[in-house]
Amino acid sequence: MIGGWLVKIALGLALVGFLIVELGSPLLTKATLDGTAHDAANDAAHEYFQSHDPDRAQQVATEDADHGHAHLEQFSVDDQGVVHVTLSKQARSYVLHRFEQTKGWYNVHVSASAVPK
Repeated sequence: MIGGWLVKIALGLALVGFLIVELGSPLLTKATLDGTAHDAANDAAHEYFQSHDPDRAQQVATEDADHGHAHLEQFSVDDQGVVHVTLSKQARSYVLHRFEQTKGWYNVHVSASAVPK
């Protein structure tokens, strides 16, 4: 009798833990990717301010993205010298990324901008 309750509690806790990881993964990925995107934008803006070379600034942003295990989707420098970056990263999922309705949750994109200083 007590053993049956313990099994149900253990299974319930395992299910709740799984759901927390599965549903929390995109949120955690977005939070970490946000920091990486801001670092990439800031470092690229600093490089652009130093060298006035947009290709070198993009290379710096790509290196920061790679360091954060992300992909540099877009890079641009506008007329005022503001650097804009968009990074993407695939969030970890065991089940929900396989369904068409939830697949997009796990492909995370974050944009950031920085002014050269």
